[in-house]
Amino acid sequence: MDATNFVKTIFLLIPNKQDILRKTTCSEEFIDIYIQDLSIRKKATHTAVSPDFPIIDLIFNYDLSKLRVQHYSFNEADDVTENDRFIYIGWCDAFLLAILKETGEIVEADWADPCYIISYIAKDQSAFLDVLVEMEKLSQKLVFGSVTEKEENEINRYIQSIAGGSKYNPII
Repeated sequence: MDATNFVKTIFLLIPNKQDILRKTTCSEEFIDIYIQDLSIRKKATHTAVSPDFPIIDLIFNYDLSKLRVQHYSFNEADDVTENDRFIYIGWCDAFLLAILKETGEIVEADWADPCYIISYIAKDQSAFLDVLVEMEKLSQKLVFGSVTEKEENEINRYIQSIAGGSKYNPII
């Protein structure tokens, strides 16, 4: 998935507040926060980025400061840092989210030792964006709908397959 399609897909996934209020016992405040966490806005200035780097394109061309999908969030463009092994692009809870330069894989790195890989998240940037979309769909089923444990396990296996297989563990 590229940056533009990711933004469009997330926009389409933003739940309708009135529908949720009618169908659930969620508070209006909770729903507002949930919807706000899916906020993505195009930046006024455009930076040319290769389509081979959809996450970098997202970070440099969209305001992702409010975007949070489950445990994942992105850095602002000014906060993207790198060393010879990694490009640090965001966070997975308290751990660094990074692109492993050698392979292009998305990994979770230890904040205390930023060169230590805790886990492999996705095979590449595009797969990671696909994973985030599927994780958001699952989140909404868990929070606003209903899903059996069996269905949740099947969806989690599907998400892992999108990430690239058993090596990758995007689900926390």
